This record gives sequence, C-alpha cells and structure tokens, in this order.
Amino acid sequence: MRARAFALAPIIALTLSLGAPLQAQAADASADLPAAIGKAQEAASREDCAGVLAALDPVVPGLGAGGDRDAVQRMRLVCLGAEGRAGDLSAVQRELAQTMPRDGLVKAFGALIAADENRFADAAEQIAVLADTSPKALNILTGASVRAISMRLDETKAREARDRMLIALARADWEPSDIPELRIGFAEGAIGALIDKGESVEAEGLLERIDQPEMLSSMAVDRHYAKLWPALEARLGPASGTSVDRFARDKLSVYASTPDSEVALRDAVNAMLLLGRYQDVLDMSGDIRVAEGMSRDAVRTVLYRARALAALRRNDEADALLGGFTTLDLRRAPTASTALVSYAEFLDEIGRPAKALTVARNTLAQAGGLLTDLGKRWLDRTAVCSLMALGRTSEANSAMDALKGMADQNQPAVIEALLCAHRSVEASQIAIKAFQDNDVASDLVLQFQPGPSLWAPTPSRLRDLWSGFMTRPEVKAAFDRKGRILPRNLWPGSAPRTIPRQPANGASLT
Repeated sequence: MRARAFALAPIIALTLSLGAPLQAQAADASADLPAAIGKAQEAASREDCAGVLAALDPVVPGLGAGGDRDAVQRMRLVCLGAEGRAGDLSAVQRELAQTMPRDGLVKAFGALIAADENRFADAAEQIAVLADTSPKALNILTGASVRAISMRLDETKAREARDRMLIALARADWEPSDIPELRIGFAEGAIGALIDKGESVEAEGLLERIDQPEMLSSMAVDRHYAKLWPALEARLGPASGTSVDRFARDKLSVYASTPDSEVALRDAVNAMLLLGRYQDVLDMSGDIRVAEGMSRDAVRTVLYRARALAALRRNDEADALLGGFTTLDLRRAPTASTALVSYAEFLDEIGRPAKALTVARNTLAQAGGLLTDLGKRWLDRTAVCSLMALGRTSEANSAMDALKGMADQNQPAVIEALLCAHRSVEASQIAIKAFQDNDVASDLVLQFQPGPSLWAPTPSRLRDLWSGFMTRPEVKAAFDRKGRILPRNLWPGSAPRTIPRQPANGASLT
C-alpha cells in the first residue's frame, strides 16, 4: 500500500474548493494567512505538493480551532500523503475526522491510512461509508488501491467486510479512472454478496453491468448463482452468442472511434477472439510489441494474440511471442510478470516441459516479489507437472510435498499438480475440503469445465486431468453440490461468428 493510493488531480480540485470562507483569527496568524492560501492554491493548481506545504506549514501553529484551521489542514492533507509524511498525514486526518466527520476527502484518507496500517477491514468499512454517503469522493481513490484492499480481505477471509464494501461500491456505480473495468468486478462481487443476503432481485438488476461473456459463463456454472441462472442463460443466449455479439458490437464501436487507445484495442481484440475470428485478432494486434514499460492493457492484448495463435495451432509463433516477456527487466515492466505465469503453463501444455520448467523457475526467482501467492503457486504447479513429464519423478514429488504445504494459497494449482504427480487420492482429499469454501469452490468449478465449452479452445492435457478426476464419485458429488457443467446449448460454436454491426437507427442488436 506504499504506492500512491489516491488520484492527485481530483483531490487538488476538491481542496481548491475550500467549502467555507476564511474566518478572522488572531492578528499574528491572520496577517500571513491570505498570502499563504494564495501561494498554496497557486502551487496546487500546478500539482506541486511541496509548494503547497511550504506555503501552509508555517501558518498552522498559529491557527486556533475553527474554519480557517480546518480549511488549511484539508489542503495539507492530500499533500502530506503525496510527500510521504505519513506521521503528519495520520495526525491531520484524525484531527479533521473530529471537526469535519462528513467530509468526503477526510473520509477517503481515513480509508487509505487504515489500509496503509494494515487495518484492511476498517479500510473497507470506511470505503463503504464513503460510497454510501459521499460517492463523488470515491474518485479520490484509485481502483488499484481498492482492489488491493479487496485482495487482502480475501487472503484473510474477512468476507463480511469485503462484501459490505463491494455492495456499496456497486450501488454507487463507481468506475475508477485508472482501472475502469473494476466497475464490472464490483458488480460481480456485489451480486454474490447480495445473493448471500437473500437479495436476489437487486442482484439480478446488477447483471446488466456484466458485459464480459466469460464472466457470465463462469456465473452460469456456479451454483452460488443458481437463482440467477435463468437470467444468466438469457443474457448468454444460444451458443452464448447473444452476449458475445453484444460485447463485440460495443467494443468494436469504441475501437472504431478511438483506434489509438490501448484499452479500446485490448477490448476489440478480445471481442474478435470471442467471435472466433482468430485471423482478425492477429491482423488487429500486429503492431503490438513486447517491450519494457508496456502497460497492463498492452500485456493483455499480447495474451489475447497468443490465444489466437494457439487456437490456430500456430504454437511456435505463440511461443516466440510470449518468449519476449523473458527478455524484459521486470523492474521496468512489472505488469509483464503475470504473462510469464501464462507462458510457463502454455509451454507445459504444448509438450515443451524442459522449457516450461526453466521459465517457471526463472520467473519465481526474478518476479517472486511482484506476484501474489496465488500466481506463484501456479508456477509451482507448472514446475511439478513439467518435472513429471520429464520423468524426474523423485524431484517432482519433493517439489509436490513442498507445494502441498501451501495448499490454502491456491487449491486448484495444488490439486492440478497432484494430478500430474499421479497422487489423485491426496488431490481428492484437498478438493473435498476446498469445495466447502464458497470462494474456492467457484474457482474449482471452472477447472472441471470441458474444453469445447470454452472460447478459443485448444488441446489441454491439464484439463483432461480434471475430466478424469471427475470420475471419482466423491469428487463428482462435491462438484455437483457447488456447480454444474455449462449446458451444451450455451457452448460456443466452432465456426467464426459474423461481426455484429450497430443498426443505422441505433437500436440494440440484442
């Protein structure tokens, strides 16, 4: 949480609007106050926090309690955070929380300070209150900071706090400027939380925000969402085509109007992939390059391109493309670390275990500090499966024993590694226990889905392991309690879909 967790420009705009006129103070303080405020406002307009503090710090000791002090402290609040003065930041926020308890800026910084102090449940509650009472002030926060808080709540099983925050964010319909797609993620999380609260009508109303076909499909196999299955099936449509056409129409339209946007390109390429138009994916993404400093969106576009190549069985080209990530200095391209997790798995899947093992081990060594425990355990899985494929059974079992001790960090990865190691009894024991956790069960249900039910399917020995695992009666029973195989009428077709067009009159295609 040490990286900037707030959006500076919106806060500067808020602090320039002081909210109340300056009031008279004692002569020794008020003499310099107007000049100090003027200098601070000028510095704030340049986003110069050092200048703001240089102007305001000297006048604070002479200001007694009241509106002038509150206004000055409020301006200082954002810049204390930006300049890394954590101790002063906490003290000023606590002071303002007493004098301005309803102020959105003050509440937002209360949440960020709580997160920085590892009080994640408290941070989530403060964000929920902010969303309920001052939703415009949510724009002070970044999506990255809120996502990090949610992830820490997941890790600590603080689900009540997480769910309260997600419901509030969804009700506020917040779309973070740095990661706009989190609006959809908040809605998905809120839907599950509302179902748990017995509020399925409100949950169903949020489905219209879920535009990603793969997310809708994952909900349609999770028994947690069973009350919404009719609505989900209607949104997906035959062969899931209704959802794909709707998604493609919208994303391709945005790309046509903003062709230089990395986000628009990412979504348009994804749309073509879901339409089964793999050559169009390659044509659209032909200029994308793996390079240091590339954005998260560019990384995602490269991964979509690799999926299209794999779907066309052009594995050598996909290998060469993804191999570019191994040449990067991950300190300058941290977002690329997740792509290496996918690359290692891809190599194992296409029968190149020696190379997969090298990539997995090198990534753990070089990017371990950039990846979550979840991501690292997927790399451990690849290492075990690759060792088994290479016939290095003893080494694989030793690695498996170490990985098994971390099962709580990523149960699907550990189960898959056990299946690679031909230790299905142990895999079954972990799976039965894991299915008792609703969040983990949602992840496990996806692993059992057959290849033809997915978009851009490719041969997968790992998915075949899960299909065989399902033949164990105790595993099948546990699966059936938590999920289902996607109904065949929702499976994507094998033929490419026609590119949907926006009707001339603007009417919806779906």
